[in-house]
Amino acid sequence: MEEMNRNRKFAIGIIAYEPSKNLIYRLRAAIEAGFVLYIFDNSPENEVVRDFCKTNQNCRYFTCGKNVGLGFSISAICAHAYYDSFPALIFFDQDTIFDLSTLEFIEEFYMSNSKLSSSYSTIVFNSKLTGEADAVNRFKLKDVLMAISSGSLFFLENLKKLNWHNETFFVDCVDYEFCLRSYRHNFKIGECSMTPGFDHKAEQPDIKYVIWGKERLVRPYNLKRILDTLSASVRLLFTAMITGKISFFYKIFRYLSMYLFWQLVVRIIK
Repeated sequence: MEEMNRNRKFAIGIIAYEPSKNLIYRLRAAIEAGFVLYIFDNSPENEVVRDFCKTNQNCRYFTCGKNVGLGFSISAICAHAYYDSFPALIFFDQDTIFDLSTLEFIEEFYMSNSKLSSSYSTIVFNSKLTGEADAVNRFKLKDVLMAISSGSLFFLENLKKLNWHNETFFVDCVDYEFCLRSYRHNFKIGECSMTPGFDHKAEQPDIKYVIWGKERLVRPYNLKRILDTLSASVRLLFTAMITGKISFFYKIFRYLSMYLFWQLVVRIIK
């Protein structure tokens, strides 16, 4: 492979599984802006991502020929970016919308806050509106206990210290397990809101329900997925309990309770 373009300060990581062509539009725009992409393909028989990566030297393509789950896949792309000498990687789900304004906002934040890598394992970016006062301080950072993976800027040296993500978690709770392990190793998780061009909802396959007079977006999962979530959550609850992380135990217990509650409600409605 030819020498990769290194104009940008961090890499971009994506895990693909039966993606839509909307993903390709975002990948092409990121490459044209000078970013290097690390793509792990969990459905390589679908040629959409594979063929795109063949024609772009700034796209690093990986696959195991089958779906190996999120824990393994995120570990792989982060580790490869680290050993290619990138200090950080921004990870997006394949159905998270972002554009050049998103990437430049994150890059400006990163360049303005380089010292954060000494105490944080990740900074998660999102489009939450946190009040008019935050418009003045657009890089306002808030410490959080838990964060999802999509929109997370990972500091790769710290991920290496944590031994990357836990590949024994297939899909559910991969992000929360990482947060718990960061917490146990005295790394912080930060959140930066009001990120332009960022949309984690529009392409999600959630269904709108009117429940008790209010519209709610809920994604009904099949029984196998619910049992997987239950199993992963119980593992986290046990780990949080035996390590004395009571606040994390409470957060996971609340998350699991609400998840099971809404899965039950949508089944009753149906």
